[in-house]
Amino acid sequence: MAVIVVSASEPRIGATTIAVGLAHRVAYAGHSVRVERLGDDDRARGDAALFASLEFASSSGEPLAVTAITAGGQGADSVIIAEAAAGADGVAVARAAGAVLLLVRARGATRGDDGAARGTGVLPTIVNYADHAGPWRVPEDRLLAAPSVGDLIDVIRASVLARSVEGDAALCEHIVVGPIAEDSDEPHFRRFARKAVVTRSEKVDVALAALRTDTRCLILTGGVDPSPYLIDRVAGDRNTTLLLAPGDTVETMRDIEHAFGSRPFSGDEKIERIGALMDTALDDGAVSALLGGP
Repeated sequence: MAVIVVSASEPRIGATTIAVGLAHRVAYAGHSVRVERLGDDDRARGDAALFASLEFASSSGEPLAVTAITAGGQGADSVIIAEAAAGADGVAVARAAGAVLLLVRARGATRGDDGAARGTGVLPTIVNYADHAGPWRVPEDRLLAAPSVGDLIDVIRASVLARSVEGDAALCEHIVVGPIAEDSDEPHFRRFARKAVVTRSEKVDVALAALRTDTRCLILTGGVDPSPYLIDRVAGDRNTTLLLAPGDTVETMRDIEHAFGSRPFSGDEKIERIGALMDTALDDGAVSALLGGP
């Protein structure tokens, strides 16, 4: 059995994302995977809850101490993946757990030689937010950075007028500002899938045009209650969450900007996407090296 500690060189560069992707990659390579979070703060508790939700791995669902990451009771094909806090002494944590350390760095860093997985002392390094996909590189990805409807509700302090079937977990890959006037063919909106549309609450024609396309969230700005017809339309089809923002369109867009790439990693769509990206980043040889193979 193998133990891998995942730790970032600095905060907020995606160690949790990489840990989930690595678990996905290893699990679908045929191994039994357990994913844990080391630490004792609120961020660690949130990450541990995420790990417990993964269908392809087991987890305690609680932050653990390094001493709890052991090989006891695990089979030969079992793998433990443990995320350590960014900036911690990853080498010391990995040594205490009897583990390989996989270091996560941001764009511009060069990866370590995978000989480290065999104990030669050079750290295996994966570059997150890379400018392109490739071995030991995970590219910057719009879906992975996308906020959920719940994130948008938080950052713009919105009132929820109607919720879609997908609810607050739905991801908004694009944020589209409504045009001055509606076009009957909706070319502006049809260019973007999985989007949130932002428009003034009195622009019913623009809002209705957006609803005829793949709009996961419709954000009405200005703080003025919209037409009851619009609310009924959204509540009736349940394909779109309707929000009322207290600020104007410019203020709302400024608030939304801070939601991209800054919210905790979560959601089935993101899990599947990072799994696919890790298939490219780590080939069978890289996986074998991390697991202590030849």
